[in-house]
Amino acid sequence: MKLCRFELKSKPGEARSGMVYSGKIYETDGAAPVAVHEAEAVRPLSPIPHAPSLRIFRSDMQAHVLAGDDPEEPRYFYGNPMCLFGASQLIPYPDFVDALGFIPMVAVILVSDAYQIDVQDADDVILGITLLNLLVSKDRERVEIKVGAIGSSHDLGGAIGPVITTPDELEDHVVDAEFGRKYGLSSVVRVNGVERIRGNLSELPFTFAQAISAASQTCTLKSGDILALGPVAITDGSPILLDAGDEVQLAIENLGAISLKLTPLQ
Repeated sequence: MKLCRFELKSKPGEARSGMVYSGKIYETDGAAPVAVHEAEAVRPLSPIPHAPSLRIFRSDMQAHVLAGDDPEEPRYFYGNPMCLFGASQLIPYPDFVDALGFIPMVAVILVSDAYQIDVQDADDVILGITLLNLLVSKDRERVEIKVGAIGSSHDLGGAIGPVITTPDELEDHVVDAEFGRKYGLSSVVRVNGVERIRGNLSELPFTFAQAISAASQTCTLKSGDILALGPVAITDGSPILLDAGDEVQLAIENLGAISLKLTPLQ
């Protein structure tokens, strides 16, 4: 299934939930069907409105900040789930940032609590998988790397969604299951309609199950928690920087696409 939250364009401000099937949105009241809507009649919202926490597993930072003897061991820092917007929504351009970049990621939403869960059981607590594109202040990030404390550089905003894809939809794309399901799903990032980078989820150094198991060793993970892994596409050189008015689209095979558009300067 592809689960979603949305509002009708004709009735803004009223959050609804349902699922996407064959290009239509089937609204439900949590269990029973309520109505069917055409895609052009709805506006997508964040698929998880009040996540208890957001853990960010950035594999490209582990050698710098999250140091460990094993570069494949999942390590994370906390982000701010309240800074995430739904797909295709305008995000204010942070004019106090000198170098604005982004991290294209894939995220899992948990369906149940978990404490010290084994890797072999961790896939069972996943509700589904979604896309997350997070804005990052590259100039602040450099300072935070030096002091070993990531914080405000990743608290600028981001887009999550557009749907939550349940694992049963992706069974044909599992390329390895030794340490939890690893998916062979291609990803692409476009800036203002121009393709800039590509990747594949199979290139991530660890699985969702490994990330969940690692995070659960010291505290109880909660239903609704978000664990984001990435980047799912990496540049060969300098990071891609954004200007006011730019639009970034992240698309991942079988998971959908989200656009993050920055407001222009006045």
